[in-house]
Amino acid sequence: VFRELYEASPSDDEGNPFGIEAIRRCVVPFSNAAVDAWGWDLAKSVDWTAGVGLDFDGNPVESLRWQSPWEETIARILQTVGNDPSLVDSTGVGDPINERLQRERPGVFEGYKFTSTSKQQLMEGLVVAIQRQEIGVPDDYIVNELEAFEYVITRTGVRYSAPDGMHDDGVMALALANHHLRHSPTQGLF
Repeated sequence: VFRELYEASPSDDEGNPFGIEAIRRCVVPFSNAAVDAWGWDLAKSVDWTAGVGLDFDGNPVESLRWQSPWEETIARILQTVGNDPSLVDSTGVGDPINERLQRERPGVFEGYKFTSTSKQQLMEGLVVAIQRQEIGVPDDYIVNELEAFEYVITRTGVRYSAPDGMHDDGVMALALANHHLRHSPTQGLF
């Protein structure tokens, strides 16, 4: 984005904020280590509920995606997470789901509300982690989502999203896990 805006240099990645080659350099097999941070992007029917668990080094341990009623989603997240620290999309309908998860497992779940500013900060953190190879990307549907992801420069700033008709649930879950791993006081990482 900087090169395009300030150096008038066209992007080779056609609006992809991560860089296709940077994404490919980060693709790794799943780690056998314990999960240190989960990221959860919630959805019920149109989009997918997606969860990504990262180990201490930022490598993927588990990547999940499904569509089901809220009660089943809550039960599946609780079963999957155990007591591993989790950052959950608490925007809109995600807020009562996150509250329920917090009641079920106090101290395990933390909410993250998406606003234009918070989403931009979350995506910029993921961009930096991918470009510096500080995070591993699971070799599954998330690679396709990352490669399709785009940014659009608007009069109010940069907007990050999946192209029309595509999903970004895995990207958001990965970004939440990355943020939680690097910024949660419960992780001891700052």
